[in-house]
Order: sequence, then C-alpha cells, then structure tokens
Amino acid sequence: MVMMGRTAEALFWIGRYAERTENHARLIDVYYHIREERESTNGQSWSRLIDTIGDRAAFIEQYGSFTEQHVLQYITLDKINANSLLACTNHARANLRNIREKMPAELWDIMNGLYLWLKEKEVRDITADSPHLFYRFIRDTLSMFQGAATSVMPRQNEWYFVEAGRYLERAENLLRLLQSLCQDYAREELSSYPLMLSVLKSVSGYESYRREYADTVTLSSIIKFLMLNDTFPRSISFSFQALERSLKGIQLDDPDLGNTVHKLAKLAGKVQANLACMDEDDILSGKLEMTLQALRESCNLMGIRMSKVFFPSREEVIA
Repeated sequence: MVMMGRTAEALFWIGRYAERTENHARLIDVYYHIREERESTNGQSWSRLIDTIGDRAAFIEQYGSFTEQHVLQYITLDKINANSLLACTNHARANLRNIREKMPAELWDIMNGLYLWLKEKEVRDITADSPHLFYRFIRDTLSMFQGAATSVMPRQNEWYFVEAGRYLERAENLLRLLQSLCQDYAREELSSYPLMLSVLKSVSGYESYRREYADTVTLSSIIKFLMLNDTFPRSISFSFQALERSLKGIQLDDPDLGNTVHKLAKLAGKVQANLACMDEDDILSGKLEMTLQALRESCNLMGIRMSKVFFPSREEVIA
C-alpha cells in the first residue's frame, strides 16, 4: 500500500517526537543528579544541559540566568521552546490526533494522557518532591508507548515509518550527547568517575557496558561502546541497522519510488558499515569530533532525503 504525504510524515514525526521526549527526560534526570553529586552552585551543570538539548541564545534572551528554576522551566514546561518535554509531547499528540483512524487506540490514550498530565505541571511540582520520580514517570510512560506500539501495530508501512523516525532521532540524540561529552573532556570537566558514568546511565547502558568492560571506565571505551556495539539498542550502530531495516520494510507500488527507498536504505547501511570498520585507534586518533559531526550530517541528510521522497505535502503535519 502506498502511503505518502501527510499520513507518512505524521507517522515519521510521531516516532521522532516520542523518542526525543524520552531521550530528553533521561538526560535531564541524569544531569540533575550530576549537579547534586558535585554540589554545583555556579550554574555550570545547567548551562551544559542547555547546550546539549536546547538553544543557549534563546534561553539567555528569555530567562537571563542559569538557575535551577529557569532551566527546568525551559527544558520541561516551556511552550515556546520547541524541544521542551511539553512541546515534544504536544507535537507527537497532535500528529497522532490527525491520523487517529490509522493508529491503535492505546497509543492515543498513552500520549494524550501524558500531555494532559504534563501541561498541568509547574516547576515547583518538579522540585517539591522528587525530580527523579517526575522524569522517571515521563520516561516510563514513553517506554509504555513504545511497548504498546511494538505489541499491537501490524508490521506494515505505518509501523516502518514510525520506526524510521524513532531510530533516526535516537542516532541524532546520541551523537549530540557524545559531542557534548568530548567537549567536556577536552575542557577537563570529565575527571570524576560519577560524571563519566552518567553518560552511560542517561541511555540506560551502564549494566550492558559493565558486562563488557567490567571496571574499565575511559572516554575511549565509552565512545566505542555507544558508537560501535551492534547489540545495544541505543548505540549508533544499532540505530542505523534498525533504520536500514525500517526503510527496507516500506512497501511501495511505484517502482521508481521503490528504487529511491532502496537507495535510502543503502545509505543507512553504508553508514553502519563504515562504523563497523572503526576501531579504538580511530577513536583515539584525534579525529573523533570530525567523525561525530560527519555522522550527524548523515542523519540530517537522511531526514532531508526522506522528506523529499515521502512527504511532498506538509499540511496538518506538526514538525
């Protein structure tokens, strides 16, 4: 069945926004605990978080100072910031609403419930009891959303468009996090053991990493694990494998479009193959930041090409 235009793009962005919301909730929770462990009072941890998932210039223009209240408001509940948890949840919900007849009712119920809960919150609701429980609830709700999609969605085009959006977003988010990690390391801000482990914990990779590397915690081993491990579901390698499978799963009646989709799948496969050829020497060669930036550009290129192929009309799509 051919599925193009508004419906295809809505599905793609449902996957992206659901994944973005979960990733950001994980990262905010971890950075909150970093601040507590380091007893930071100078706003450094908060400014780093804005640099990772926000827009520093927009934040400063709107709020001025990197206080706990300002940062949590901006990245969690701000209606203007397109990457706040509230905004991302609202975008995913709006796209679901536009195509409710094509999606399982369980998915609408979960996303709509999360949005209604979140839009009633204020910053004091985050800090009054336990910020960890607050962000854990968001993370768990998005995991429930993914679990419901996995359990009830037929493996047809709807599923593959959502999955393509999910894994493209996952790769971009992790690449952005790794770039931030490298920058912090270069500024000698990653000297503490807990801070380095926080990167793994933000993607729930701590246990998997320890099974492979035991007590060894170095920048190169963390980068290698998060980039090259093809069995960990949140690694760059795994994400590009899943993106390739999703694109191959899309079935189109038009032979020309089918060939174009095949080329997109081959591009994702080429990125994954290049990753498979990397080793620890490549990571330590001094060219890591260039590699990370090149991978982010590949993600951006994939998004642009998918838009040109599948999404000729942007009407009623929240992107």
